[in-house]
Amino acid sequence: MFSSFPPLVFLDWLPTWLALVLAYGVFTLVGFGSALVASGPLAQVMPVARVIPLLALLDFSGSALRGFRARRAVAWGPFARLFPGMLLGQLLGVLLLSRLPGRLMALALGGFVIWQGIQGLRRAAASPWSGRPAFWHGLLGGVLGGLFGSGGFVYAAYLQRHLESREAFRATQAVLIGLSTAWRLLLCLVWGLLDLALLQTALLCLPAMALGVFLGHQVDLRLGREQLFRLLHGLLVVSGSALIWRQFA
Repeated sequence: MFSSFPPLVFLDWLPTWLALVLAYGVFTLVGFGSALVASGPLAQVMPVARVIPLLALLDFSGSALRGFRARRAVAWGPFARLFPGMLLGQLLGVLLLSRLPGRLMALALGGFVIWQGIQGLRRAAASPWSGRPAFWHGLLGGVLGGLFGSGGFVYAAYLQRHLESREAFRATQAVLIGLSTAWRLLLCLVWGLLDLALLQTALLCLPAMALGVFLGHQVDLRLGREQLFRLLHGLLVVSGSALIWRQFA
């Protein structure tokens, strides 16, 4: 079954499954972050080039269901402004993923994520938007999603400043992530990064993802809007720091 990497026993995968539970708990709360939380532990048990397509499979499973349930709350205006840039960005990101080494890009991503988190923590969640066009947010989020599976925070930064409704934010983010991961999966298939062995591995990870989603919903019931966005930006600082630390470790 695990033809793409050596046979593994349950204890080898236990820390990875626990990391996936945490990753999808976070994903349920803020609409992104699964790759930032889970990519390191996954890289300990399978080749790095396989991690991004695997997380895309799991992200799509979670986002598609969530987006379908909340489809009536989607803010289609902001969605339509982000969507074209996302499609082009994913194409560029997956192309780079299939051809370039990733250490320097990972360091750059870590620094950018930390900067975004600090900027978010320094201003109120409802502060006025800086004026940068939605297309460039979609493009940057798509490139980072294609390369690292972690572009959702760019979409969230845009939607956070345009949507007062928490339900609209969550629904729009879920639909964006679901469609972006579906597009990423198609591109990974075209460039030979997706195969049957990876699909089998994703099936084994589904219970951990489902548990993380369940726990995330339980925590979500106790969080207000301001707490949610403080958690979102705090997560960026921690995740970016962890990404940089992993490159040097």
